[in-house]
Amino acid sequence: MFKVLSLAVVLSLSVLMVLPGTYTPVRAVNQNGPTRFSPFGPFTQQMIIHFYSDFDPALSAFQQGQIDISDWTLQSTSQINTFCSNPDFYCTSPTGPGGYFGLMINNHPSFMGIPLLQPRTVGPVSFTTTNTTPGCSTGFGSLQITLRNQETAATILDFLNILTVRNQPSGSPSVMVSDSGGSSPNGVYKVPCMLAGSYSIMSSVYNATGIIVTVAGSTIKSGILNVNWNSPSSLKTTQARTLLGAAIAHLIDDPAWVSGAFGSTALAPCANGITSQGIACPTGTSTMYQGGLGTPPPGGPASQIDLAECQFNNHPWLNVAGCSPGATGHNIGPYNIADDKISVSSEFWNTGTSYGGQGYSGHDDLQAACDDFVSMGLTLSPSTATCNDVANAATGTIDPGAYPHIVPNGQIKTYIRVNFGRQQSGQVIADTLNFLFGTPQNRASQTGFVGTVCYDARTTPCTQFTPKYYTFSQVTPIVFEDTVASGGSPDAWQLYTGSHSVGFFPAEQYFVNHNSIGTGGICAGQSVIHPENPEFWCDPETDTFGSAGEFAPTLNLSEQFFQTELVYELNRAVDVPAFTFVNAFVENNGWNFQQCTSQCANTQSSIVNTEMQGTIAGGAYFTLLNARQVPGYDPCALPGAPVNCSSYKPGGGNPNLIRRGFSQDTSNLSPFTFNSPWEGEIVSSIFDTMLQPNPNVSGSSQLFDWGTISHSSSFNPNEVGCNSINGCVTGVTTQIWRLRNDWKFSDGNDVKATDVAYSIIANRDVPSSLLQVYVINVVSAVGLDCAPGQPCKTLQVKIQGQSALNDFSIGATQLVIEKSLWAPSCGDPPVAGGVCASPTFDPMYPSGNAPGIMVGPGPWACISPIAGTGVPAGHIGGPCSRDASGKLVGSAITLDGTVLLSENTNFVRCCPNGPSATSSSLYKVSYADHNNDGVVNILDLADIASHYGTADPYWVNPNIASGTTVGAIDLATVAIYFGHGITAPYTPRTLTQVDPQIDPFFCPATGC
Repeated sequence: MFKVLSLAVVLSLSVLMVLPGTYTPVRAVNQNGPTRFSPFGPFTQQMIIHFYSDFDPALSAFQQGQIDISDWTLQSTSQINTFCSNPDFYCTSPTGPGGYFGLMINNHPSFMGIPLLQPRTVGPVSFTTTNTTPGCSTGFGSLQITLRNQETAATILDFLNILTVRNQPSGSPSVMVSDSGGSSPNGVYKVPCMLAGSYSIMSSVYNATGIIVTVAGSTIKSGILNVNWNSPSSLKTTQARTLLGAAIAHLIDDPAWVSGAFGSTALAPCANGITSQGIACPTGTSTMYQGGLGTPPPGGPASQIDLAECQFNNHPWLNVAGCSPGATGHNIGPYNIADDKISVSSEFWNTGTSYGGQGYSGHDDLQAACDDFVSMGLTLSPSTATCNDVANAATGTIDPGAYPHIVPNGQIKTYIRVNFGRQQSGQVIADTLNFLFGTPQNRASQTGFVGTVCYDARTTPCTQFTPKYYTFSQVTPIVFEDTVASGGSPDAWQLYTGSHSVGFFPAEQYFVNHNSIGTGGICAGQSVIHPENPEFWCDPETDTFGSAGEFAPTLNLSEQFFQTELVYELNRAVDVPAFTFVNAFVENNGWNFQQCTSQCANTQSSIVNTEMQGTIAGGAYFTLLNARQVPGYDPCALPGAPVNCSSYKPGGGNPNLIRRGFSQDTSNLSPFTFNSPWEGEIVSSIFDTMLQPNPNVSGSSQLFDWGTISHSSSFNPNEVGCNSINGCVTGVTTQIWRLRNDWKFSDGNDVKATDVAYSIIANRDVPSSLLQVYVINVVSAVGLDCAPGQPCKTLQVKIQGQSALNDFSIGATQLVIEKSLWAPSCGDPPVAGGVCASPTFDPMYPSGNAPGIMVGPGPWACISPIAGTGVPAGHIGGPCSRDASGKLVGSAITLDGTVLLSENTNFVRCCPNGPSATSSSLYKVSYADHNNDGVVNILDLADIASHYGTADPYWVNPNIASGTTVGAIDLATVAIYFGHGITAPYTPRTLTQVDPQIDPFFCPATGC
């Protein structure tokens, strides 16, 4: 495990410096310690989501009292000072970053005529015998294998790789061997003496599929095993692509820019990832970056960031170790030579935005960027100029007219988002590109100006050379629907100020976001509407280590592979990270139970500041599940309450309503086509998964059964599993999932094993744009007890290989749909390219004239609030969305539109309060778990059995059965819920930061 400093401590200290201190006479209530969560809900019967279409209008609406729970982090010191000075607001502590923002580079279109991708040539895997010597006893032989990558024509030196040598066809004996050099690998694997015969050889990292080697008795056979990268990609990146990424990364002085733009509310990422996932920054990264441990002293050896800078030997002038003989200096960060702190408008060409601030690069970074562009094959004007001349031309406030520059051989299709941060960082890079290519942005007002940066390439030729900024809805068809399946073009854009929500695991970044399988058929995989990898990063090398990390048998090994890939992505300059928020949010204080003293307890759940997510869009599942209004809360009774305090009544005065604000629009609310965090939040509120992660713990250390009683897995190293994506693989994991008896969809139908199996296979084969990547190694999913008359509550899933992330991938990501509603559109069995994955298919309001099928087992139900064309009021499944005029609409929701969600009274963990509470599944399982240890077990069954026929004050309960003594119905209730639990497989004491009132009906507020 790589050791990383506690980010939470650093972030908390940095933000507390700008949060109001105790001396402030009027201030918000700030979070006091961790927030608790309850594994049941909803506590509030309805939730209305109002669309504001941008971040600033949403914050303004919050300030006016129209929103209870915010969907976006506070982004600046001024916002913290504004919102955290109001006593009716509750400011959360930083949770640690859950992603980063930066420039994405599309690899499909050529850059000024220079290809960024090229065909990949793969030879067949082979074993070449080089020598045979006597050895081993009679009937036994040995192998000495040199591992060679035939794509790079080099011996593989990888201490993490393991070769498995297995007898054929029996599978036994078998042996696993690592590089004989250990931590100093030499590429040689020495297999001990084993029974003579035929043996297959498999690599845990590289593609060695299909190799059979014969081992003779009394011999040691030496040979070369020629393998390939473990990648499905038909393409690979060119050297020009790495040079392009390095050049663009040089164009922003990231730490200076982040500090000036955000103060303490954001950090400069040290790489394509975040340290809160457990990864370590590349060596040599300055402490100005998130997680950076400092640059080496002058004269010290070259660090990882130095080696990345100097890898092409094209900066002989640069005093960075590895770039020139005798160099003693070091870069401060990835492709960042110096901290220049150059401000907007301090030079003639850096016009920037109205924000002002710093972040433009200085001479050395500009010269290095120019070197990289020239190494790609571009030329300078005049032809006698050098890159030093180009960099020197950047100084001064007066436009010199003609100056040395790179000759533009085309334009750069650039799309910059409008929201704060992305707009400003994107403009810094765009301004610098225009300067380097001789078309400085300050000349945009001149007649006939043609810039190098094209801010809108939807028309040809480009005419948009003044800055233009886009909302998410505007860029979706350009950037995220850039495949044939969506009717888009993979060449529609080149640069985009994007974001990566990386989640709890490095896998989210290195396997999910950057694997060729997610390119929608461009490099590999199936054609999809929203490719998971819309920038078409197609690199067999990063595919190899991303897959190795995703499918590693232990989390420790997984993390080491992802750390390896981090360095590979650094060396290839995949993206240009710009900033990551520390994730501090503001909420209406009327939902803050940490202030409770009498009518409620401060240990009770409500607002849940989810680890790495807070209450951000797509990350507020448990807040929306647990949110409840503080009893008797009066926003005008607080000291220093503002004059408009009455507008801050939680729920707007409605005790049964959560008002959620959305700062971005939605287009697709289907499990197969959703793309943004806002779309994902609605989809995952209605549909649900078999497992849930503890929101107060990062990673998978506390995944608990949600729609299941239990789950288990076993691995058979000799079993062969095949699917249409990966072919056949030896070694299969078999998972058994036992579904809860009371797991139901919002329409009241039971969730069957066949529904879950259908969901998994449909996500794999139709496929789901964002969920397929988690199930690409699924061999099969079937119900084991689904014959007529059987309960159909046992699911078997077979998976290729053995991964520590299998439970998370299958249990915590696969949203369950009702087969009978979706099969007509997805096929039965699901078929590739099914109608349900079409951008024209809208499950919220099919064709705008039919009832919706937004029916899931999640905590919230989509119920039509009014009648519409073809839809009666009250239809379960929707549409539950309306436009600004109040008319029912489908998934495309924009300014002043709303979505009304109601508590799903059939939800397996509903309802802790309200009119359905005492008839709910939650009430019955709470009743059955008499000793409140989180699961109904033999102790509970023995207890009720011992009181059968008596007037026991606990077991006799009119909400369960009539009568004055314990009877058959009471006993049957405990029997039906036997094995079911609230916190299983954990006890309430071992589930981190759970609300101690684990039983909302039979425990006091402070817990049992």
